[in-house]
Amino acid sequence: MKKMLSRRAEKLSANLKFSAFSLMMVLSLSCTHQPKPKEVKKLSDSTAVAPVTPINSVTDDLVSFISGVGSGKNKCQPKLDSIIKWRNYAGELDSMFSHVNSGRCNKMRIWADSELIDSHSKTTVFYPFSGPDFFNANIFYPNADQYIMIAMEPIGSLPDICNMSPSSVTNYLTSINNSMKDIFKRSYFITRKMSNDLYKTKVNGTVPLISLFIKRTGHDIVSMQKIGVDSLGNYLITDTMKNTKGIVSGIKIDFLTPPDKKIQSALYFRADISDKGLEKIPGFKKYLNGLPQSFSYLKAASYLMHSDNFRDIRSLIFDKSLTILQDDSGIAYKFFDKQGWNIKLYGKYVKPKDEFSYIREPELEKAYKTSAFRPLPYSLGYNWGTDHVNMLYAVKKTK
Repeated sequence: MKKMLSRRAEKLSANLKFSAFSLMMVLSLSCTHQPKPKEVKKLSDSTAVAPVTPINSVTDDLVSFISGVGSGKNKCQPKLDSIIKWRNYAGELDSMFSHVNSGRCNKMRIWADSELIDSHSKTTVFYPFSGPDFFNANIFYPNADQYIMIAMEPIGSLPDICNMSPSSVTNYLTSINNSMKDIFKRSYFITRKMSNDLYKTKVNGTVPLISLFIKRTGHDIVSMQKIGVDSLGNYLITDTMKNTKGIVSGIKIDFLTPPDKKIQSALYFRADISDKGLEKIPGFKKYLNGLPQSFSYLKAASYLMHSDNFRDIRSLIFDKSLTILQDDSGIAYKFFDKQGWNIKLYGKYVKPKDEFSYIREPELEKAYKTSAFRPLPYSLGYNWGTDHVNMLYAVKKTK
C-alpha cells in the first residue's frame, strides 16, 4: 500500500513539473512577438536598482530602418528584395547628415553654447510654424523636456513596411530622401513643396520626418501616441478614441539618449494658429495659454506674424516666452517692447527679396545701423548661402 501511494505521489509530482514546464514554454513563446522591457536586476533580497526605461523596439526598429541607422534588419526584412538598396539609401543619408553636421550644425551648436542662456536646460521649447523641423530646434536646445511644434502639415503615420511590396518600400525611401533635401541645403522646408512631399502616397505626413530627426540626433524611441486637445482645452490621449470630432489632433513622441534615463518629448499639433483659426478652436488657445514659460524658436515663418492676422499667437509668444530666438521672418521688430526685453542682434540685415519683397522693417534696419550687433558664423533661414543672414535673440527682463 505504501509503495502504491509513493508511486502515485511520484507520478503526480512528475505531472506537475511537466505542466509547469509547458506553461513556461507557452508564456515564453507568446512573448516573443512583444517588446520586452528590461527587468529589474536584484542586488539582494531587499535591494534592487531602478528599472530601465523600456524602448518600444517595434517602433524604434522601424524608425531606425527609415532613418538609415543600424544594420537595416527588421522582422520584415525577408520581404524586401535586397538589403543593398537600403544600404545605398542609408549611405546617402549618412553623407547628407555628415556634411550638414560638420558645416552648419556644429557652428550652430558652438554659437548656442556661447550666446544662448541655459541652452542645455530642461525646459519647454515652443516652435510654432515648425513643419516637421525637430532637427534645428534640437540643435539649439538639445536637452529640453518637451518641444511643442505646431504647423498646418498633416500628421500622418509611420509606414507599414511588413505589408508593402519591395518596390513600394524602395519608392517610400526615395520619397523620404527627396523630402529632406531642402532642409539640408537651405535649413528649412519649403511650404509648397511639403504639400507635395507629405502626401499620403509619399512620405505620409510629418511623423516619419520628425521620427527620423529624433533618431538621427542620437535618440531611441520610447513611445509614440496620438494626442489631442478638446474644446475645453483638455489634453487627451486619443489612441483608442473612435470619435475625435472637435479635437485638435497631434502626435507625441517620447525618446531618450542612451544611456540616459531622462525621457524627452516632441509634440506636434496640426492647427491653424491665425487669429481666425484660433477663434474656431478656443480650446486649443486655452491649452496654449496654459503652457509653462518657454524658450520660443521661430525660423522661416513666412513673415506671418508681421501682419494683424496673427496678433493672438504673437501675444501668446510674448507672454509665454522667457527667451525668443528668431530670424526676421518671425515677429516684426517693431512689436517688441524694448523696455521689457533685452535684445541682441546678430549677422546682417538686408530687406527681403523675391516672394517677400513687400516686407518693410525700417525699425530693424535702423537698429542694425545704430546698435551693436555680432557676426553670425552659420547660414540659416531664407537668406541661406549669403552673408545676409540675421538672428534676433530676446531675453525677457525680470521684474
